[in-house]
Amino acid sequence: MRLLPTLAALSLLAACDQALTKTPDYRPQDAGSVDRALCLLGFSAVPVTEVLTGHHLVEAVVNGRKGVFVLDTGANISTLHAPLAADYKLKPALGGLMPAVGVGVGGAQKAGVWTLDSLTIGGIAIRQTRMMTADLTPVVRMLSPLAPGKRVDGIIGQDVMKEHRGVIDVAKPILYLIAEDKDPAPVDAAESCTGGAAAASGTE
Repeated sequence: MRLLPTLAALSLLAACDQALTKTPDYRPQDAGSVDRALCLLGFSAVPVTEVLTGHHLVEAVVNGRKGVFVLDTGANISTLHAPLAADYKLKPALGGLMPAVGVGVGGAQKAGVWTLDSLTIGGIAIRQTRMMTADLTPVVRMLSPLAPGKRVDGIIGQDVMKEHRGVIDVAKPILYLIAEDKDPAPVDAAESCTGGAAAASGTE
């Protein structure tokens, strides 16, 4: 996973208390733009925050509780920092503990498997009923100081991205997801592809 090799660099930046907060320039009404092309295929835009290391943070609501998570396409399973399981009202899944493989926490340790009542990202209901927990202390300690007023609570991984056909435009930055359980397909542009930055932020 790509997150761990950056931890040494993060330690040099931990004193920085500033995030690179960009307002997403979401323009699905512009012909020929990536925004319009993806919008016409049914993708919804979710704004993300880029921090000084280049990592992207996204807000998610887990069982009704809002938190900040790292987008990590190298993590095969979305994972919550283990001490926060009760705060997010997770319920133990059948099987309890399992070896952690590829969740970006490194080393040989146990990871809990928990059931979810709900998970939403950018107002999109995520079709997921389980989440792992693991000790993400290095991630939390290193990335949280780079996002003022926020605490990084976990990782959004490949499971969410695959289920919702996730696309990340790292330059803007914007995360695109398809809400419905279907392949990308043309939509009614007159109804769906007229918003701007406010639409991406959910404030329109």
